[in-house]
Amino acid sequence: MPSLIDQFCPNIHDAPITAAAYDRDSGTIATADRAGLLAVQRPGEAQPKLRFQPGGPIEGAMALIRGGAWVAVGDDHGTVAVYRTEDGEPVFAEERSGERGRIRAMRGVAISPEGGKLAAIAIDGLLRCWDLSSGQRTAWRGFSGCSVAFGPRGDRLLAMDDQGQPRLMDLVTQQALYMDRLQTPAEHACFTPDGTMVVAAGQAGISLLRVVDGTLVASFATRGGSGISNLIIAPDGARVGAVTGRSVHIFTLPGLQPAESRRHGAPNPTGAALWIGDSLRVAGDDGLLHSGGSGAPGPVCAVSGFGKHRIVAHDTRIAYWHGHSRRLEFPVSGRVRQMQVDRDGQLVVMVPEQGPAVVYSCQNGRQVFDTGPSTVGTPQVCVGGSVVAVQLAEGGVRWWDLQRHKGFELKWPRAIALSHGGTWLGVVTPRGLVRILDPATGRDAVTPPTPLAEVPVVNLAFVNRRPDLLVLDQDGVLGHYDLGRSVRDGQPCPGRDILTINVEVDRIWGITGGRACALRLPEGDACTIIWVDLQTCEPLGEITGLHRYATIDPESGVVLQPARSAALLEFELNGAERRVLRSLPNDEWISFGHRGILDNSQGAAGVI
Repeated sequence: MPSLIDQFCPNIHDAPITAAAYDRDSGTIATADRAGLLAVQRPGEAQPKLRFQPGGPIEGAMALIRGGAWVAVGDDHGTVAVYRTEDGEPVFAEERSGERGRIRAMRGVAISPEGGKLAAIAIDGLLRCWDLSSGQRTAWRGFSGCSVAFGPRGDRLLAMDDQGQPRLMDLVTQQALYMDRLQTPAEHACFTPDGTMVVAAGQAGISLLRVVDGTLVASFATRGGSGISNLIIAPDGARVGAVTGRSVHIFTLPGLQPAESRRHGAPNPTGAALWIGDSLRVAGDDGLLHSGGSGAPGPVCAVSGFGKHRIVAHDTRIAYWHGHSRRLEFPVSGRVRQMQVDRDGQLVVMVPEQGPAVVYSCQNGRQVFDTGPSTVGTPQVCVGGSVVAVQLAEGGVRWWDLQRHKGFELKWPRAIALSHGGTWLGVVTPRGLVRILDPATGRDAVTPPTPLAEVPVVNLAFVNRRPDLLVLDQDGVLGHYDLGRSVRDGQPCPGRDILTINVEVDRIWGITGGRACALRLPEGDACTIIWVDLQTCEPLGEITGLHRYATIDPESGVVLQPARSAALLEFELNGAERRVLRSLPNDEWISFGHRGILDNSQGAAGVI
């Protein structure tokens, strides 16, 4: 069965699209991103059929051969290669690695129309040209910029010299052809489709030169703005577009007269762009190509959930979902590193990559409370009811009862846990013993439980909606306490060993009902989550290969993890995909499962 995450997906790339190419003869489209993923969509395909990672990050260096049968790429490792767009099989490759490769990171490539030659420009200032039949390479020094192009017959090569001036090379005579000097340096240059003109652009303007005699025919200077980041010719050759940080400025050809300017809507545009028919699309850092609108919120960096409530962090924005519907999206103080939503869906406490933990309202997105500079770098935050607790990076804990406007601090706890209703705060003493505190007073709420062994406790968690506590000691033994006994008779609560875990565990969740708990086992950039039956003391199941920051909904035991294309993906205990919540461009959204769409915003269909 196809993965749910690939359904109702408006984009292929999760990293910023940094290279794009379109072949007007065949209709083939190729895109590549900063993570090195290359996608090719051939005529008749609803989505790119060919997706693979040929090498390192690709920054602008990609081109299609006339007819769309081959795609050429150059990456940041200095490798240049040509692949068949039908199956991704290599046609040609010259690989580099290590320091030798980094000094020639590629910024532009081109294939001659008949497929006999390949050219590339790199940051080392060398313009390279290969004969693909023999593999022989020629190189010229003194070049720069981000573009290289063959003429329509493949006998001329266009690039920018180290002064930002277009240089036209005759590949038959190996001589440079005369071209007038531009008034302002350029970084991009391309032929018009008929090969009679060259258009060049830089930060300060755009110019048009005639190929036959090299004469500067027209120029247009830009004033203010963010500068030109790319140059793109319309498929019919009648217009040229200059891409800037906010807009695309379109000029007619051959006169280079201003025709129109339009907002492209791409967030933090990378410069990559496609012109297909009348649609001019510009790439943003959200992994999408935009032709207007407000863009997408970006990849998911953290998730949290409780019952019907889901919190999804997109870089510096948070989306609040209730059931199948996205109710609210709001900005936060920085890129989210971790967060936690309370059981009632009222508050979310967020830890940015830089700065203190901050509490926001899930109902209106407003900041409720800033925990202050002492919480910078916190390894753990908890929220329950109106209580927010933060484990301090230098040791100890601070917590606040926001309803009563009270704050507390203890400098000695080594680990913390907060019951989901905010009634109890569990702490681990310097000797590794457990105490249960009343967050309203900071005093013992119940008699401390009896230690299970002379081994320090290192992790703990409360079971949702039950007076139960789970502990994990330094030897990896998972233990269980029924604190209800201490509440009833005021005596220390005896516990019981559940299971020995022989690997690192960084999070524990007690699931509603007290029948099971979940443990997260970090494994580099991934993790495994296992469930344990608290009655039989046996594992119930596991899911491997999850996202490093996958988490558990303590109400249901469902796994939540960030997923590609601005989504949250849910798994059942048996590893089956359950549901996807996806934010779309232009402030649209959709939720769906194996039976189809569960809910969506009014304009979601138009985006997908």
